[in-house]
Amino acid sequence: MTASETRLAEDRALRDSAKAVFEARMDQVRRSLGEKSISERATDEAKARAVKVAEEGAAVAQESKWVIAATGLAIMAWLMRRPLINSARKAYDRLFGTEPASPWARLRDWTKTRS
Repeated sequence: MTASETRLAEDRALRDSAKAVFEARMDQVRRSLGEKSISERATDEAKARAVKVAEEGAAVAQESKWVIAATGLAIMAWLMRRPLINSARKAYDRLFGTEPASPWARLRDWTKTRS
């Protein structure tokens, strides 16, 4: 055999072994894809990521409980802002405002505006 024929035989052997490795890997991929559908794989991936995020959130919450408590208190205050503001106005009026007129005084003022 000449040098070019020898080289050709070596190249074919390398090609055939690479093709065998590729086909083995392709069969393995096909088998793994055949086990689960795309939606099942996507669901599993989403669940895994959600669990990871939940674990990370739990770790952060354990490290900073006061921040979580302050955030919860701020959210409650925001949701209850109108009743809190009304209560503060009433307290301010009771402390610093003028006393409300008696019903008879209000009636007298009302009759004066009518006549």
